[in-house]
Amino acid sequence: MHRLETILTASLLTPPGRGAVAVVRVHASTSDDQNLAEQALDSFFVAVNGRPFSEQATGRLCYGHWKTDTSSEDVVVCRASDFIIEISCHGGRAAVARILTSLKTAGVTIEDWQTQQAGITSAFDAELSVALSRATTTRAAAVLLDQASGTLSNILQQMLQLEPCELAEHLDKLLAYSQFGLHLTQPWRVVLAGRPNVGKSTLINALLGYTRSIVFDQPGTTRDVVTGQTAFEGWPFQLADTAGIRNTTDELEQAGIERARRTAEAADLLCLLLDTSQPATAEDLALLDEFSNPARNNRPPVIIVAHKADLPNRWAEPLPDDAMPISSTTGDGVENLMTAIVQTLIPLVPSTGTPVPISQRQIQWLNRARQALATGDAAQAVAAIRNCLSGSPFESDSPSK
Repeated sequence: MHRLETILTASLLTPPGRGAVAVVRVHASTSDDQNLAEQALDSFFVAVNGRPFSEQATGRLCYGHWKTDTSSEDVVVCRASDFIIEISCHGGRAAVARILTSLKTAGVTIEDWQTQQAGITSAFDAELSVALSRATTTRAAAVLLDQASGTLSNILQQMLQLEPCELAEHLDKLLAYSQFGLHLTQPWRVVLAGRPNVGKSTLINALLGYTRSIVFDQPGTTRDVVTGQTAFEGWPFQLADTAGIRNTTDELEQAGIERARRTAEAADLLCLLLDTSQPATAEDLALLDEFSNPARNNRPPVIIVAHKADLPNRWAEPLPDDAMPISSTTGDGVENLMTAIVQTLIPLVPSTGTPVPISQRQIQWLNRARQALATGDAAQAVAAIRNCLSGSPFESDSPSK
């Protein structure tokens, strides 16, 4: 929501910490605030062209120095628009802190960029901007940028004018991308599971491309969930190496096994590893039955990994037809597993210009609209879409207004 009061704010746009360049944005919400912003800049900024900031042209990059009684910082200042000024300085905490402190003494309110963004744009646009800032891969960022550029808001605006039948069709198309949209800012979770010593730690290291899990030929070595972030085909994934699942009387190991089961059940995808260089054990067969049984309810999809495929096959028991032979030692099959993970979790990638809901709040309102249409309440459906578009928080226990 836009602020009702007049306010002049400054926020750090770039991530805190060391960096080549940091950017501070000053935003004036009214013409009076704009004058105050210019006065603040004239108090501290000395341009090399000799002109005060209030006389600098919009869009022009002005090099100069940010001067206080005790320090001087090299900066580049730009009036990006009538109400926005951007100050670029050396990256790092010290330079940023000095500039923000100076602005604060001049009467500027310092706040985080998300709060400032909500005061500049609509709550809906601010939500998209925050989501874009959380993207961890360029491919995910491209989809989010497409939505932030108007793709999502435009279709929602159009949907307000549709007849119920057409509206239902558009809602179904949007909601089909719900999980995809959520995972643009939250990586897909892939869990590696299996009995001890099937090579889960070795495989996760091969998938990540670096050593994250301890590899040791001793049952029960991994007793907690070890995770690592990576990207396959440009999409973000979190991989989890879990404790080997087996019957044990060791209380510490049993706690790890229980956590492994909970982690597996909450995953988006489970990779169940079988060591085919050894004869099948009762634990292997029990896990196969438990996790790959098509009748199981509310469980993630499963990829069966026939691991240690570089060694002679001593499994002897029938394997599922789609089991993937993989050797983490030689790398054979690892790329195929990456591809299978992507194809299982992201079977359809939206083309540029396809609207995608990107937050739980948006999806909840769209589901509310779809449910209203199913009961014949077109007015409530339209109200839910308006709430989605306005940035209103979702209220699960009260009807849309």
